[in-house]
Amino acid sequence: MEYRKDIVRKDQRYFAVVAGSLEKYAHQELLDFGAVIHKEVPRGLYFSCSSDVLYRILYCSRLTQRVLYPLLGFDCHSAKYLYQQARKNIAWTSLFHLDQKFAIDCNLSNSFVRHSLYASQVLKDAICDSFRDQYQARPSFSNKDADILFNLHIQNNYATIALDVLGRSMHMRGYRKHSVEAPLQETLAAAIVNIAAWDGETILCDPMCGSGTLIAEAIMRQCKIPAGYLRNNDGVRHLPGFDSELWKQIMDSEDAQIVPLEKGKVFASDINPEAVEACTQNLAMLPGGENVQISCQSFQSIAKGQGRLIITNPPYGVRLEKSLGVQSVYHDLGDFLKQKCPSSVAYILCGSKELVADLRLRAHWTKSLKNGDLDTRLAKIVLLSEVKPQST
Repeated sequence: MEYRKDIVRKDQRYFAVVAGSLEKYAHQELLDFGAVIHKEVPRGLYFSCSSDVLYRILYCSRLTQRVLYPLLGFDCHSAKYLYQQARKNIAWTSLFHLDQKFAIDCNLSNSFVRHSLYASQVLKDAICDSFRDQYQARPSFSNKDADILFNLHIQNNYATIALDVLGRSMHMRGYRKHSVEAPLQETLAAAIVNIAAWDGETILCDPMCGSGTLIAEAIMRQCKIPAGYLRNNDGVRHLPGFDSELWKQIMDSEDAQIVPLEKGKVFASDINPEAVEACTQNLAMLPGGENVQISCQSFQSIAKGQGRLIITNPPYGVRLEKSLGVQSVYHDLGDFLKQKCPSSVAYILCGSKELVADLRLRAHWTKSLKNGDLDTRLAKIVLLSEVKPQST
């Protein structure tokens, strides 16, 4: 499929959608890939790069939610003008086929149109009418199983129409086959793992593992498993100027760097049998996941061990009935760290800044991280070595 050459831009500029509070971490990750950052905004970054760097970002980025390829941008003060510009200036029939389904994701901020569904309908009509002009037929629209996804963003009456390059959120790694209540999103887990900087030598432990997201992201980072290794990435083929040979070359090159996970280095546990089963099945999807020791037990019953790296996400008050005492869970977790984890470092994602204090341990630092709509705190706890009594 050939795309109109005047829309395949030479500057190759894109927009990375990022979860709130992860902008600076995603900024550095994109720089590490070789991208040039033009502007950082709340929940996103404008960047440019070569095709090989873009493909590596799409296949390997752990912190990016979506990559958008802007097709058209213009000042817009009416639905009629939105329709006219979208129909006139974008070669829709060169982007996808009549027998393929498309979807539209719409975001509005201080816009002349107040309802995203209406704005999406206007763009949908422009796309369908373009097909009808050429084929006397309209393509199917489906938000559930679309082959290609477009993004319409209107802010301060400036409209941007973009192609969602993969057509799906990049937080979807493909390993989460089973879940539990309120799972941690993969991009946030990846950011926490990056901050903790596990070296693969220290014993890694998650004593409240849930469905295993933190452990999975730690394994993927340490074993150099691309974030898109298990994901369906077929949407990339709709990108104007897509180079299938280069895409395959990038994937093969990244897959060749995967290294095995050493046994006895990673431990996960949870008191909930359903969580343990979900964690076991999810980790089994990953190369090396079978080498994680997973057990069903409370963190209080875990044996004493020094020199650990603990990364965990305790339950929050919104997920734990008040009668169960969320504060007592944090009190017990603090006691576990102090009494059973000498010479260790812990990274605890607490549900609020107040819950950090309930650990009753001095935090080396805390960082504000958004977990969905929750303003959570990541606390780094440095645990001292045991003081042995002097012999008399």
